Amino acid sequence: MFKLDFDKFAHDALGEIGGVLVNQAQTNMEKTSFGRVYIIGGKRHIASKAGDSANNFSGELSKTIRFEIRGKILEFGAGNEKVGYAKHLELGTLKMGQRPNYTKSILQNKTKIDLIIAMSLKKTIRFSA
Repeated sequence: MFKLDFDKFAHDALGEIGGVLVNQAQTNMEKTSFGRVYIIGGKRHIASKAGDSANNFSGELSKTIRFEIRGKILEFGAGNEKVGYAKHLELGTLKMGQRPNYTKSILQNKTKIDLIIAMSLKKTIRFSA
């Protein structure tokens, strides 16, 4: 008889995928995109171009990039009470184009995600007497 136990391996796969996505999003923010230059609090900041990942200014946004597994759902993104602008960067606003770091991270790792899922499914097959 075949025994297929997806839950444990699916949870492990979601954790592995989450780690890959967080690492990619943080790596994307380390690359500088050249857009407009601003002086903020006496500090020079080069904003990213629309379509590129947001440039790192203070490091606060990058520190909040995370994933959570809720049941069988992987949630991935950034922001907290102090850093409330992550959603605006990702989706854009009326005055600013999108800086889709999290969407880009998923697309950049589609093949790796597919492989993790496939390997997870292979691990679920157990033979029992």
